[in-house]
Amino acid sequence: MFILFSLKKPWVTFVTLTLLLIAVASGAGKLQLTTDFRTYFSAENPQLKAFEALEQDFNKQDTLVFLLNAKEHAEIFSADALLQIRNLTEKAWQLPYARRVDSLTNYQRMQAEGDDIYVEDLFGPDFSGTFDELFDFSDHHPVINKRLLGDGKRLTQVIINLTLPDNDPLATAELVSEARRLLNDLNLSLFDVQLLGTAVVNVALAEAIERDMAALIPGSYLLIFTALFLLTRSLAGSLLSLTLTLLTVAAVFGILGWSGATLTPVVGAVPSMIMIIVVADCLHILVSYQHALKEGLDKTAALAKAQALNIKPVMITSVTTALGLLCLNFSESPPYRDLGNLVAMAALLAGVLSLTWFIALLRILPQPKAAAVDHGLGNLLLSFYRRVIAPAKKTTFLIAVLVTIVLGFGLTKLQFNEQWYHYYDDSFAVRQALETQEQQLYGVNFIQYSIAAADSDSVYNSDYMQQLKRLAEWLEQQPGVGYVDSVHHQLLEISQKLNQDQPQFYRIPDDSDAIAQSMLLYEMSLPFGMGLEERINIDKTATRLTVNLYKHTSRELVAFDDTVRAWAALNTPALSLTPGTGLDMVFAKISDRNSISLFVGTLIALVLISVSMMWFLRSLRLGALSLIPNILPALLAYGAWGYLSGQVDLGLSIVACMSLGLVVDDSVHFLTKYRYAREQGKTPEQAVEFAFATVGVAMLITTVVLAAGFALLVLSPFSPTWGMGALMSLTVVLAFIADIILLPLLLLLFDREKVPLQTQLSSQPQSQPGSNPAFTDFKN
Repeated sequence: MFILFSLKKPWVTFVTLTLLLIAVASGAGKLQLTTDFRTYFSAENPQLKAFEALEQDFNKQDTLVFLLNAKEHAEIFSADALLQIRNLTEKAWQLPYARRVDSLTNYQRMQAEGDDIYVEDLFGPDFSGTFDELFDFSDHHPVINKRLLGDGKRLTQVIINLTLPDNDPLATAELVSEARRLLNDLNLSLFDVQLLGTAVVNVALAEAIERDMAALIPGSYLLIFTALFLLTRSLAGSLLSLTLTLLTVAAVFGILGWSGATLTPVVGAVPSMIMIIVVADCLHILVSYQHALKEGLDKTAALAKAQALNIKPVMITSVTTALGLLCLNFSESPPYRDLGNLVAMAALLAGVLSLTWFIALLRILPQPKAAAVDHGLGNLLLSFYRRVIAPAKKTTFLIAVLVTIVLGFGLTKLQFNEQWYHYYDDSFAVRQALETQEQQLYGVNFIQYSIAAADSDSVYNSDYMQQLKRLAEWLEQQPGVGYVDSVHHQLLEISQKLNQDQPQFYRIPDDSDAIAQSMLLYEMSLPFGMGLEERINIDKTATRLTVNLYKHTSRELVAFDDTVRAWAALNTPALSLTPGTGLDMVFAKISDRNSISLFVGTLIALVLISVSMMWFLRSLRLGALSLIPNILPALLAYGAWGYLSGQVDLGLSIVACMSLGLVVDDSVHFLTKYRYAREQGKTPEQAVEFAFATVGVAMLITTVVLAAGFALLVLSPFSPTWGMGALMSLTVVLAFIADIILLPLLLLLFDREKVPLQTQLSSQPQSQPGSNPAFTDFKN
């Protein structure tokens, strides 16, 4: 068996495995990072399908936006300011993938001469009007005033519609880089400029990951190394654990690279999670090794004993951790499936490497001159058990039940809420730009509708346009609505212009033929790139209506969409609305869908882990009892989160399934030692004490290391990372409490039957040097 071979031939084991890991890790160079928000959704997601169908009819909805905030001494409606806006508008057409540019200066102002319509830029090179007249026109124009100008006329925006290639993950970053270079080259001295739009938001995803990788990952590794060294007093063991972590991370990402996959936005947390798993495995082996050295065994015998004692629990924890993480494949979000698969792969790899590579290196290194300091931690835990738990089993159990009920009640306060703009904290420029859009423009949420003509083949129908206007006006009156973009605005203006600009003709014509002719006349007068294809599909059977809203929760967005469609069904029968779509709506629906899918995944993980525990422990009773301390931590952590926040997003919804595989680690080691003692003829009380004495310190150190590692993620500026870190850290702490209080109580109360003695094991204590024949094979 290769695991045993690592002690006999440590150099061969070390060199062979290291070379293999390096070869596998080389595949990481093939990885590319995708930052498109759409990667959060599977191709089968019905809301994403609806959004993509809308894009096929009305062009892609990707944008890049320049927010221009006039400085204190500047006025937008002045010659210098408008010249700067016009210059930016002209240069923006030259950006990669630009399809259309809309701004205050190139808004297509409509004029009519008889039956002819012509349009011109609002502030073009031949502008000859006054700035007061320009201000007055813009102030009273619904599209300019609500879409292109902010409150107080101190803010305007240049909006670039994009056609980004589907299979080029670098295109968005290239575009944003060019936009930033353009800002550096242009004279925009009268404005404070912010970048926004879907392209900028997507690039910010990559920047968030880079921040996590650059700061949090090294920081967490340093923290874990320091904690390991202080708690174990083993420099070699701590360095080897850290080295094995780095090799495992590199190998896992290498496998991903060789497979041809791409990196998704949540991978920033993967190295920290892998570190935690690797350290947990190495720590149990290291503590057992130190314990054996203190008992008088030499280095080789001590390592053999540590390896023999930990083969089963390490492999159990590796398998159960992988099972829990693999059930993330039930998630509705592909990046979290990738996260589960990556860390599950790492868990299995770490289990094997900790029993081979790690032990081989300890075998090669000189024996420590002195055993590690105990710190009294083992005695402290054992004393806690003897003085608190054992004398008052039923009282302690009752208190545990009451605490569970109180924290469990917090589950009723949880609400699923996915607000993508909260992914970034205030240190991100994109978050600051989003707040500017929220406060000075029309909000950061939007819902889009494809509205077909229910009783006609064409949208150029009077009933259709009348009811489209009625729907838009009703929407504008709803609370929380910032702006409604609808093609009927252009028709109203055309009607007025063709009737000598008389105000009473600012209405929808009654004649459908007149509508079709005037709209055709208007389209023919528009310059290249400024047509109506963004709002009317190519066969003129549907229009796109966009509702911009101020910040809404996921539930509020879904409720708003339901209200809109219900109202339209009753009041605008000529309109056939699709369900509201857009990335906001896709995100709004995914949390509920994901929670249901992950609930199924968690149940399956529970069954698989339970069966694994029963098989490894050879006990139905112990396997069943282990479920309680393994399930409760996540439930209680969510309950506590309900009191603290109450908001659960996509990143937090995976914690239950993910933590199930991680928190089982300590209970496996505790139950393995407990089961061994029971097979030696010890009573439940004696077996619990044996488990505390042999594995208690490792459990405590593991908890400190895991909780600290996850807690450090709270410093991330990216909410999916810090939220998951906070909840996982809380779950790990609660799992330790459950394992040192609830698990012993359950064993003392419900495991009273005698266990058959293991006749193949020596009745002599294993702590005696050389007493176990399995160890003597490896002595020098």
